Amino acid sequence: MFELGSFNLEKVANPAEVIRKLICDCLDTIAENQAKNEHLQRENERLLRDWNDVQGRFEKCVSAKEAVETDLYKRFVLVLNEKKAKIRSLHKLLNEVQEPEKNMEHERETTTHSEVTADRDAVYDESTDEESGTPPNPSMLAPGERNNAMFAYWWE
Repeated sequence: MFELGSFNLEKVANPAEVIRKLICDCLDTIAENQAKNEHLQRENERLLRDWNDVQGRFEKCVSAKEAVETDLYKRFVLVLNEKKAKIRSLHKLLNEVQEPEKNMEHERETTTHSEVTADRDAVYDESTDEESGTPPNPSMLAPGERNNAMFAYWWE
């Protein structure tokens, strides 16, 4: 069992005055509470308006952000496609430049091979080192043959 409080009742000389004072205190408390309640309701309405304003601004910011993102994405796609096209054209140009170079290298190799063959034939037509006693002309020989010819000449 709990005892919440206790009091002693005393007899008062003027009970109507005490009751009037209690009623006045209750009315004053009610008036104060109503004033606080009205103030809080006005504050709540103001905060709700502010909240709606902020929410409206936020929604505008979100739509503006999405618009900027969409615009930037479109620009990015355009720039990316331009870069891709430029890369393709540069690859095409590079391939066009490399094809003649490959053909020229192939022609050079063919020409060089035929010149080396002609030079070898000319060397084979000449007399040998042992017969002439002079070293062969190194510029007329292929690189591997130059070293062998010079070594053979100095070795003798």
